[in-house]
Amino acid sequence: MANTEYLLSHQDLVKAVIIHQNIHEGFWRLNINFNVAAMHGKDVPDPSLAVTIQGIGIMQADSTDEMAVDAARANPEKTVSAASEAPRAPAGMQFCRDVYRNIEVRLDDAARPVSASTAVDLRARQQHK
Repeated sequence: MANTEYLLSHQDLVKAVIIHQNIHEGFWRLNINFNVAAMHGKDVPDPSLAVTIQGIGIMQADSTDEMAVDAARANPEKTVSAASEAPRAPAGMQFCRDVYRNIEVRLDDAARPVSASTAVDLRARQQHK
């Protein structure tokens, strides 16, 4: 049977929010905002008090606060090694598309001769004109 209740400490909640919000620095603590309203209900003859939770979140705290969680320890920044930064070559036709996507073709490139010596001669002729 599946567990129907998960109880977390205040520090576990703060860690979960730190990780979810991608926070990597500072000290944080749990923040709960309550709404309190006095009321007199028709079913209850005596005055009563209604307390509701408006929001649950985290707020920055001092490093000396014993309830605070250090974001640098709860969610350390991941460093990327040089080996993992090198892009992998895609397989198949996608590799060709990626390679040729960055090549610029000009019309005057098509008219250039194939050999390098002929290309140098033609450039020299154009400069003398």
